[in-house]
Amino acid sequence: MRSPLVAPLGVLFLLAACSGQAQTEDKPAQAETTTETAKDDSKLPDTGGDAPIELTAIEKSELLRLDGDHECRFIIKGQPGPALVAKASIGDDELASGAYKISGKVLRVAGSGGFKALDKGMTLSGPGMKLEVARVADGAKNAATLTAARTYGGERSFDGQWSCDA
Repeated sequence: MRSPLVAPLGVLFLLAACSGQAQTEDKPAQAETTTETAKDDSKLPDTGGDAPIELTAIEKSELLRLDGDHECRFIIKGQPGPALVAKASIGDDELASGAYKISGKVLRVAGSGGFKALDKGMTLSGPGMKLEVARVADGAKNAATLTAARTYGGERSFDGQWSCDA
């Protein structure tokens, strides 16, 4: 006579055996992905090196969601769109959030001071990069300079226009 526990125990052992194989197969794949990510420097921010700093225009489809009611854009001379976009709300204690494009990647930056400070030109910082916008009083409307400085060396200035929506 068969015990009524044989069938449920058999199913339990079968499930345990199958789930053990799936876990062993997944672990090497996860380890490979982690190793690939650690080796792939292209996924890290551009924080140093000998290459010159090259900021490029952000396309509309690449723009990150930014917090704030008012927007400012820095367009480098000769480029079709903004290389830096920042937003802030009214109020001196507000935080400005921004995005810039370098090495084909759009990265985040932030600064303190709210929209009044942002409109005048301000410093925004993020991982490995500091961006400073300064308005130029040369008579040209919205003329400004954007200085990009890497945390671990390298700096470059760009001439262009800094315009804000009031």
